[in-house]
Amino acid sequence: MEEWVRAWLEEQRQKGEKCLEIKEIQGKPYVYRSTSIYDKATKSPKKVSKYLGRLTKDQGLIAKGRKVQSIPMNPRSIHEYGNAALMAEEFGEVLPVLQEAFPACWQEIVALVFTRISGYTPLSRIGDAWEKLDNILTISADCNPRSLTRVLTAVGGDRTAQQAVFRHLSSETQQLVYDLSFIFSHSDTINLAEFGYNAEGVWLPQVNIALFSATDTGLPVMIRALPGSVRDVATLVGSLAEIDTARTTLVLDRGFVSERNEKILTEAKIPFVLPQRRNSTRYTTRIHLTDHFFYHKRLIHAGKRELDGLTLYLYEDADLAVEEQKTLYHLLEEGAIDRETLNQRLKRAGRILILSSITAPSQKIYELYKSRNLVENHFAAFKSLIQADKLYLRDSTAVFGHLFIGFLCLYLYCQILNRIKQAGLSAHLSPHGLLLLLSKVYAVSTDQNRWITEVPKKVKNIAEKLKLDIFPNM
Repeated sequence: MEEWVRAWLEEQRQKGEKCLEIKEIQGKPYVYRSTSIYDKATKSPKKVSKYLGRLTKDQGLIAKGRKVQSIPMNPRSIHEYGNAALMAEEFGEVLPVLQEAFPACWQEIVALVFTRISGYTPLSRIGDAWEKLDNILTISADCNPRSLTRVLTAVGGDRTAQQAVFRHLSSETQQLVYDLSFIFSHSDTINLAEFGYNAEGVWLPQVNIALFSATDTGLPVMIRALPGSVRDVATLVGSLAEIDTARTTLVLDRGFVSERNEKILTEAKIPFVLPQRRNSTRYTTRIHLTDHFFYHKRLIHAGKRELDGLTLYLYEDADLAVEEQKTLYHLLEEGAIDRETLNQRLKRAGRILILSSITAPSQKIYELYKSRNLVENHFAAFKSLIQADKLYLRDSTAVFGHLFIGFLCLYLYCQILNRIKQAGLSAHLSPHGLLLLLSKVYAVSTDQNRWITEVPKKVKNIAEKLKLDIFPNM
């Protein structure tokens, strides 16, 4: 019997109450009045107990038949804490820059980024998605769809503010990778949208996009919607003029191969790495393969030669050469090529020719060339993040704003991805999967208190491997 129960019983006896008895049922005390009567059949006393009520520490005896007085509960609010805390931490570096660049709408920008990083969220649902998240940053975002539409237009029209963000992200960059893509729009009022060739074979107006990514940080640093020919390097040089390129090396693809583009890059003093097309006449230049190295366990023979103030790098991938030779002989047997064509192509099997304005070890140039996979992966993620509302953009300014928000989503996505890679978990965990996992931890708030719910064991293990310091007392 607990001490407070014993004290209540003693108090009742002092008041003159007799025959009281406490019975514990399932750990709770109940009060009975127990007396005895004479049983004629057994000719002995017989115990008789009468139930009086339940005993509570706060309200004392609750008599039989009386309703328990309800205890008023403070109103509670429950929000997803774990995923919001991760996004706030990974977005922390760029947040001060956004506050300075977009003082009137940076809070709405954050709401758009945090709600859209996990997938398709049109403007009409931003408010509901934002209310689910714990307001870690204690901001007041106006998530009305009309207000957000005005924000997209304002952000898209402020190129100077966007440039400030790009300049900050590229300030520590050593190598830039550049690639092009496009998005479609059903609107006929966007000046940037033009009909053109695309790999999907879709005949719709498309907006050409240039994305710059940093190979040394694994993060995107700038995005641009481009008019005119996307393979004109003069447009590229104009975009690069807006950021500091004094310490960067530009990695391009074969689509930019031309004497004019090489001349423009050389005159602009922008270091570049430019792979040559397989039918380039520069393959006839004699280059001795005197070096070798391993790239992802593949043997690479390499050599280089100065050419008109530039450097030609020749590489031969031993494994790739065998595969291409097999393919060529299959084509010969099928009659797709003749013997002369076979002999010509065998000379270049497994070989890659790269033109660069810088002189460096062959392995470094090769690794820069292979870094193009980074920007290709970024574009794949970017396109999945900008699906929302893309068909409803009605002017070029809104397109610029929409792309900038998508770019910030990609930046946050890559920040989370880098943390996963550093922990060696990229084979089993994606940024979207991590955000979903962390959303199981909630923040509960009342008028007086705030606390974080229990962290599940699986979430705790992942957080420890990722070195996440976002859960108190973990």
